[in-house]
Amino acid sequence: MKKYLKILRPDWTKNKISKEIDLTKNVHHDKILNNKIKKIIYRSKFILNYPNDFKVYKAISKYYGVNIKNIAIGFGATDVIYRTLRAIKIKKLFIVNPTFGMVSVYCKMINLDYEFINFKEINSKINIKNSGIYIVNPNGINGESHKIKKYTKYFKYFIVDEVYSDFCKKNSLLNHKLKNVIVIKSLSKSLGLAGLRVGFCCCSKKIIREIQALRMSQITTSFASLIVPKTINMTNKVISRMKLTKKFLENKFQCKKSHGNYVLFKNKNKYVKKFGYTKVQGYYRMALIDIESLHGK
Repeated sequence: MKKYLKILRPDWTKNKISKEIDLTKNVHHDKILNNKIKKIIYRSKFILNYPNDFKVYKAISKYYGVNIKNIAIGFGATDVIYRTLRAIKIKKLFIVNPTFGMVSVYCKMINLDYEFINFKEINSKINIKNSGIYIVNPNGINGESHKIKKYTKYFKYFIVDEVYSDFCKKNSLLNHKLKNVIVIKSLSKSLGLAGLRVGFCCCSKKIIREIQALRMSQITTSFASLIVPKTINMTNKVISRMKLTKKFLENKFQCKKSHGNYVLFKNKNKYVKKFGYTKVQGYYRMALIDIESLHGK
């Protein structure tokens, strides 16, 4: 366990920047949504009560049009991914690069054999029976989105991390109802509410039962059960505002086209200096923000 400690418990105080709005963590910022949440919390008398999980389940089920029995909620998408890897019975997991770094760590923790591959290698890796695959689509690093439905038949379990798919729905498998597909989602990327710790997956009832058997007694917070039902219907409007900013920035600066809640600048500019950035594959990745806040209004 010691060799995983730095990954599992990073020191957030290192390289700390002092900014009014910090867009380095790939969590976008929407002023209208933030102001609404402040009012919800201010007016509530039940913040410190135990959370009502059912309210979160019901809100997610209704908004995404998925039967509540096909949903498992976790304490963030990371919790759901970990429980999913423990729940499925496979000999090997193929992880498509670039990817979410914790997946391989989880595999090591549960002694699951894994192998990194790139997207073009998916066809050539189907000779191992009883295998699974994990792919982030759209990708949070290179910004790419692919048509992947045709690959689902090659694996016992097809785990697709769609935390960014609300920004690019055309290749989503969320409502395809494929028995071996597990779709991972998160309000951290759709609404920019990472602090609420609401992740969830959608899949067959059979797989859901296995994932739910590994859940903690509490898998969300009182803030989540208070805020999610009152804000999830704002998702499309929030994303529309983020895309407006993305269009403005990509027209103004040299960028790599991306499908997510961020922009990939080829060079530094005044906005990354103001809000911060993360260097990713040679690009300056900055999470999105509403256009008014971008201009300091």
